[in-house]
Amino acid sequence: MSNDFDDELRRALKSVDPGEEFARRVVAQIANDAARSRRSRPLRYQWLSAAAAASVVLGFLITHDRQARREQQGLAARNQLLQALRVTGEKLELAYRVVNDETQSTTSNNPGA
Repeated sequence: MSNDFDDELRRALKSVDPGEEFARRVVAQIANDAARSRRSRPLRYQWLSAAAAASVVLGFLITHDRQARREQQGLAARNQLLQALRVTGEKLELAYRVVNDETQSTTSNNPGA
């Protein structure tokens, strides 16, 4: 039975020449696919270059916006610092005057000291 099965399997798997027509159709299909691929390639990659350009522009705009916000925050912080320094200066000036006025009053009231 083993020999019969082997012989039957060999007959079933025997190579068959498909003929010249099959080879010609395969070559024609390959050429047709290659031509179609060359025509569609520029259209396929056009959106890719447009997307890349849009990404660059978007990145530039985001960077510019962040820089402008950072600059605005810096100016606001600067104004707050200047205002705090002005208030501190005024308070120190007032404290200086109070201390000096009290010292002059006590020395003028107590001449023997």
